[in-house]
Amino acid sequence: MQTNLFTLPVSLEQIAVLIKRMDPQDRQRLLAMVPELVTDAIKREKLLKDADQTVGDLRQELLDELGGQPLSPDEPFLGGFTLGQYLELSEVERAKLWDEWGGIDLEDIEKVEILPNMLLDDEQTT
Repeated sequence: MQTNLFTLPVSLEQIAVLIKRMDPQDRQRLLAMVPELVTDAIKREKLLKDADQTVGDLRQELLDELGGQPLSPDEPFLGGFTLGQYLELSEVERAKLWDEWGGIDLEDIEKVEILPNMLLDDEQTT
């Protein structure tokens, strides 16, 4: 005897609504049945924590390279933006710009003159 199984399309949004309506005990049962949800969440949290640490380390290294003086918002940046203008953009706008800039040949980028006082102390000549 063959059993026919009919499946109905269910969206992730519908599943999310259902999970939100669950009581804590049912959520715990769900996590026990699908342990990948827990491991994925832990991996994601660790990845975000590691990324935050890396960004913090890079910021500190750059600040050290600049002799402890952060760049002025008026500093020229890429694409005709100043650093301040770039930092005021939303994450979506920044992502679009980086997608555009990713296709640009570095040789085509406008060269900007750098003031001598922008060099590191050990690179300056007396």
